[in-house]
Amino acid sequence: MAKARRTVEIFLSLGTTAALLSSALGSAALANGQHQQPVDRHGHWLAEGGEGGEGGEGGEAHHQPAVNSSVDLLVVLAQMQGHLLVAQDLLGMKEFQAAEPHVGHPIDELYGAIAPALAERGIPPFLSTLEALRQQVRLDPGASSTLAKLQQAQARIGSVERALQAAAGGNGTAPEVVQGLVQSAVSEYEGAVAQGQIVEVIEYQDARGFLKQAQQILQQARQQAQQQPGRDPSRLVAMAQVITTMLEAFPSVLPPKRALQSPEALKALAGRL
Repeated sequence: MAKARRTVEIFLSLGTTAALLSSALGSAALANGQHQQPVDRHGHWLAEGGEGGEGGEGGEAHHQPAVNSSVDLLVVLAQMQGHLLVAQDLLGMKEFQAAEPHVGHPIDELYGAIAPALAERGIPPFLSTLEALRQQVRLDPGASSTLAKLQQAQARIGSVERALQAAAGGNGTAPEVVQGLVQSAVSEYEGAVAQGQIVEVIEYQDARGFLKQAQQILQQARQQAQQQPGRDPSRLVAMAQVITTMLEAFPSVLPPKRALQSPEALKALAGRL
């Protein structure tokens, strides 16, 4: 790649659209009384060390800034799911080499940031499930068992998401999680585009995966809202329409040569959430 991968993709969900879309993540965090982490030019938290990722079930080797609130944990888990959605698409197209980074990113970039908080909540670790998937994709990606391991990883992350949602009082956190996820997608897209061209394929794919996962979260939240008397799903519907429009910039997991939307246009759409 033309430049090193950013090692951590975490965005704090600050509870309001205005805070999420403030000009600097650090200043927004300070305004909300949160600890300010070092961030790069795209607003991603920076790890103190290298990628690591092989340091054990607790992710000790990552040296990543910890995530503590339920919403922030859900954003990171949703990022993991977005990466796996990209891997699923690429595996289905037999783009095996392209799929490998996306099964590695949840391990190398994200797991270490959430492991302490999951342990505090008594949620069993799942790093071994992610590692098993990565080894499968490395050694025999075309095997029928690869899809099974991918689905197992998605299910394990999903079980953690449901446990956190239950502790937070249901799926009422969906809008906040989607806002954090979309902000991550915007920053990834900003890193993918230069002079109107897609120059960083992996970052384009990350953005697409995050938006696809945001779409799924909203769909699930809408279904739950429709089953609960008195719940108004209109905000969820409006947010889903915005995500659908944003996804027009991502016609395929393999990017077009020229960007179909500018980063500024994508950011403006995100501001409507």
